Amino acid sequence: MPQAMIMTKSLPPKHIMLYADDDPDDLLLVQEAFIHYSERVEIITAANGFEAVAFLEGLKPLDPTPCLIILDVNMPRLNGKDALKEIRQMDRFKDTPVVLFTTSSMPIDSEYARKYGAGFITKPLDNRQMAKIADEFLDHCADEIRKYIKNKIN
Repeated sequence: MPQAMIMTKSLPPKHIMLYADDDPDDLLLVQEAFIHYSERVEIITAANGFEAVAFLEGLKPLDPTPCLIILDVNMPRLNGKDALKEIRQMDRFKDTPVVLFTTSSMPIDSEYARKYGAGFITKPLDNRQMAKIADEFLDHCADEIRKYIKNKIN
C-alpha cells in the first residue's frame, strides 16, 4: 500500500518583490534595506527590464507572484518605463503594485508613473536613507501584505 504524503509548512510564506536595476550597487542597497524584513520578504533581482518581464512571463499559474515590482527607469535592453508599460498589458500583473525607482526627479517621469498606475520614488543620495526607502516601498503594497510584513518587526 502506498504511504500518504504529508506536507507541512515549517516557515511562514515569504512575499516576493521583483527589483530590476542594472546597477549592482543599487541592487545590493535595496536588498540590504529589506534585511529587517527578510523573514517575510524575498527580493528577486533582474539586471534590466527585459529580464524582469521575462521572469514575470515565465511564472506558471500556481507560482507565487510578486506583491511589488520595483523598476529602475534607466536600464539597457528595456528601460523601466517600457517594462512598466509591458507589465500593465499582462492581465495577471495589471493591478500589481509597481514603483519606478530612479535618480530622476523630473516631473515627466513621475507623471509617466501615475499614467500607468505606478508609484514613483527618487533614489536617495545618502545610503543611510535606504531603511526609510524600504518602508516607502512597502507603502505601495496591498494593506494586508504590508501589515503582514511589518507585523513581525514591530
